[in-house]
Amino acid sequence: MASSVSSPTSPRSQRGPVSGSDEAVPYIETLPSKTEIFSHWKDRFEDIGIFVDWGEPSCWVCGFHYGVRYDIKSPDADWSDILDGWQRIPLQRCHIVPRSLGGTDEPDNLFLMCRECHDLAPNTTLHEIFFEWARAQCSRRRETAKITEALRSFDVGPEQYHELLRVLENPDFAIWKRDKIGPHRPQSNYAPVSCRLTPATLIGLAVRYLRSEQRPKSDAATFGS
Repeated sequence: MASSVSSPTSPRSQRGPVSGSDEAVPYIETLPSKTEIFSHWKDRFEDIGIFVDWGEPSCWVCGFHYGVRYDIKSPDADWSDILDGWQRIPLQRCHIVPRSLGGTDEPDNLFLMCRECHDLAPNTTLHEIFFEWARAQCSRRRETAKITEALRSFDVGPEQYHELLRVLENPDFAIWKRDKIGPHRPQSNYAPVSCRLTPATLIGLAVRYLRSEQRPKSDAATFGS
């Protein structure tokens, strides 16, 4: 998909030569705001088979939710409060038909998506392909697939799930992993959030801890316990 542009509150400038000079070139915003895009689509979601809760701003494709920070908490909220929630949420304004294939910057050709959906979306001139793909996406299913792959990477089979869960809930494990863990910042803004703890991090440490439990105490130091 064509790259999205953030919503500035004031005109930005970019440096570049103008008629042989090095003067600042004013940045001209071409994309509608998130509130304009939301206002355009708010009564059209049912027509394309997608459910979006106005009061819980989230990715229109996979449903990834950024937590309650952007939720509209009052049932009697003004329309301006709802629009403000949609404007503040860190979703990207993404082209349904990309610019490179002749897509316009009109709200009808823009969808609010998380970074991951933006990267995975089909690049085509056919709207129906985009919407068929969009209806099939699910952030929870994606996360489950990542966890499943992390379990496979550390050779954890179903027969070990109970033991692994026991470790994850063990207060001693929480203390042990404290200085061995850290969030990952995606190098290309790929993940739905800017910084997160990857499944491989937590599962890898839990497996290491479990293996150290199962070995003789004389070997425990080798496994970082």
